[in-house]
Amino acid sequence: MHLDRRLLLSGLAALAACRTGDAYGPEASTAGRALTRLVSSYPDHLVRVESDSLVWADGTRMPTGEGQAARPFEVMLRDATIADQLRQTYEPGPVWRQPPPRDHSPGRLRHTPFFLKMYGECREGPSRRRQVQWMPRTRPQMLPVTTVNDVAGRLDRVIDRLEDLPDRLKAWLVPSAGTSNCRVVADTGLPSMHAFGAAIDIAVQHSDYWAWARSRGEPVYRNRIPPEIVEIFEAERFIWGGKWYHYDTMHFEYRPELFA
Repeated sequence: MHLDRRLLLSGLAALAACRTGDAYGPEASTAGRALTRLVSSYPDHLVRVESDSLVWADGTRMPTGEGQAARPFEVMLRDATIADQLRQTYEPGPVWRQPPPRDHSPGRLRHTPFFLKMYGECREGPSRRRQVQWMPRTRPQMLPVTTVNDVAGRLDRVIDRLEDLPDRLKAWLVPSAGTSNCRVVADTGLPSMHAFGAAIDIAVQHSDYWAWARSRGEPVYRNRIPPEIVEIFEAERFIWGGKWYHYDTMHFEYRPELFA
């Protein structure tokens, strides 16, 4: 009997979904869909989700933490599981016209062992970095960026599009405040995405940061970054810190798994 190729492919896709705990039906868990998205976002590194483990291409198994109850945001911020880092999705599109909801900071929850395995320890040297020329036609600046996941190539494409923006918008971009930096996040003590070479800060002079504008313990939201800039970064799956409750409007990092 001749088996329709489309039917066969559909069946294989359904089987793969079931293996990752996501049947894409009404009963499918949000966590299962998020884990499936995580695997598809990093095809060079991840193979599948099996039971409660994330399986890497080299056979390493890493617990996902799926099924654990959500903990207070401040606790997850310092000790996130893989499932925790996927709890909040990133919504691309127009910038916030209202402050982000309290503790809504998609991308700030990071399972450190996941990123250390993917990008490597920054103190071991820049073996997987290359120099990217930031804004070569406007104000050339060489910046080291990771080649893992083609982040450097993606930033090249971002730069090409940014250079086509009107000159009046270039002031928000140059000089860049930096890319690779072997440092930790100030309020968590955990490695920054800059430590992995997968983040960039644009110009400081027109940027805003929550810690600079605290009022009685609560951040007062402020943003001056033009939406045209944010849209270009988002097209290459860089998230923007301006959509965080604890905002950092100069900051962009490569996090494709968080896009809804």
